[in-house]
Amino acid sequence: YIKKKIQKRIGAMYRGSSLLPVKYRKMFANSLMLPHFDYLDTIYGQAPKTKLQELDILYKKVAKIALGVEKTESSINVYRDMKWLPLHLRRQVHLSSYIFKILNGHSPSNFIYKFNFISGGSRDGAQCNLYTPKSKNLKNFYYLGA
Repeated sequence: YIKKKIQKRIGAMYRGSSLLPVKYRKMFANSLMLPHFDYLDTIYGQAPKTKLQELDILYKKVAKIALGVEKTESSINVYRDMKWLPLHLRRQVHLSSYIFKILNGHSPSNFIYKFNFISGGSRDGAQCNLYTPKSKNLKNFYYLGA
């Protein structure tokens, strides 16, 4: 679903790239494209790597079209010019922020009570888990913290 939405907007962005200056293409990418990549990224971040790589490719395309650079341009340079993190790091930052809010009580109360925090009292990351005790789809979400 997310991939289709992004592909439609990439097409529109590509067709309009000759009409818009770089400043406005960057604004378009930041305001209308990034929210799609950020949408539920803490959940789909657990998807298989092949699916995540498809989104990474689209993410790179958006940045390269916005800057008007060649397809072979280094992604690191493109991300720096757009002031973006690579997509996998964006997911990690969002997940860390989400976990921080849950642990410190800055999220809605219905989120706080859906997780249990267990600490073994040591600095070992395996002894510090945040997990959902019961899940409808029989999958548990684990976050190892240290």
